[in-house]
Amino acid sequence: MGSANSSTSGPAREPAPHESAQVEQNFRSDNERVMQLARAMTTAKKRRHQTPASLMASQGNDFETYNESIFILKQLFKRMDPAVTKTLGDAKGEVKLSLKYDKRRSMLLVKVVSARDLSAKDIRGRTSDPYVQMELIPDLHDEGKKSTQYVKKTLNPTFNEIFTFKLSEEDIAETQLRVRVLSHDPFGKADFIGENIIQLGSMDFSDIITSWFDLQPETDLGIQGELEITLTYQLPDTLKVRVHSAGGLVCRDAKKMPHPYVKVLIPGIHKVEETKVQKKMLDPVWEETFDFTLAQEEFTNRYLVLHVLDKALVGDSEDMGQVFIDLDNLDISQGFSGKFPLADLKNSERTRTKWSQTATVQEFREAMYAHSVYRYPGLVFQKQRGNKVLTVHSRKAGSSAKVRIVNGVPT
Repeated sequence: MGSANSSTSGPAREPAPHESAQVEQNFRSDNERVMQLARAMTTAKKRRHQTPASLMASQGNDFETYNESIFILKQLFKRMDPAVTKTLGDAKGEVKLSLKYDKRRSMLLVKVVSARDLSAKDIRGRTSDPYVQMELIPDLHDEGKKSTQYVKKTLNPTFNEIFTFKLSEEDIAETQLRVRVLSHDPFGKADFIGENIIQLGSMDFSDIITSWFDLQPETDLGIQGELEITLTYQLPDTLKVRVHSAGGLVCRDAKKMPHPYVKVLIPGIHKVEETKVQKKMLDPVWEETFDFTLAQEEFTNRYLVLHVLDKALVGDSEDMGQVFIDLDNLDISQGFSGKFPLADLKNSERTRTKWSQTATVQEFREAMYAHSVYRYPGLVFQKQRGNKVLTVHSRKAGSSAKVRIVNGVPT
């Protein structure tokens, strides 16, 4: 197992031939210096015409190994890429499920196979006693929550337990399967490890579905209500956002009515606007307009975020739901006026801005090219044998990735 950090900023000179042996030794002794490979891309223009394929052509016996290494490298970068990274917060790991729908009996069968790379929740922070809990949303037949047995002291448990849920075929499209991984606590409430809410309507049940599902932070399904806004564009470069009202908000605290307000922002633009706080209301009205300077050509990389929050007298405001609106769909001549449903969108792919994705993804591509040219890190560019896990980290993107090698084959 190893670690590599990727970056493409800053100058670095290309090592001369007589320095190659020393450079290789330094890189092996200090894996952190792999970053210099990516930096070298800014000045190593003389070598850009020399593609990885041409470099390997003179080393025929190594060509197959090189191709395998490039495959592993691509998988690592793809999984680490901030454009596809979905797991946020401290939730991590995956759960493996097999799902089958029995039409004859109107029943959903779920086999909980295993989980891997879970967070440690014991008092020493080294292991967990994990189990899996499931429920249908909505639960039309009062099936309730169903759980596996817990497995002691492991972050990679195996369960192999099968559960059934009554579910008519016509209800599949509107039903979700909530899968939560928890750590058993004999003295109190179980510790939350992560969850995945599976949209059953998006799945093809013509055959058995077996897959790994990423664990995510807990989603608040109790959020309700809608937000009414109007968007207009004033030439040459002003987007006007008018927040009208919200309706159907839920009182989260039985002891007090909420004090809602709306935070308005466009990720990538250093400006955040807020409406006034409307005290003790579930159907507040604001009628406030905010201007954002935004060129038309930026619309394809921008989206609007509106957070409805409950103002707290002490501590942090409580989230009452969000709305994300793609601006590339906005007709600037017509504008838009309407209502949007509120939801807990923290696990949405939108949590990373398109704008920052574009810049960082380009750096990832250049970094991957640098690694492939220089054939570093060595933990990737070698003949893989046996069973192991290769790990890379990117501090700048705040993400990491793993590739498992099973009997010498990456999975």
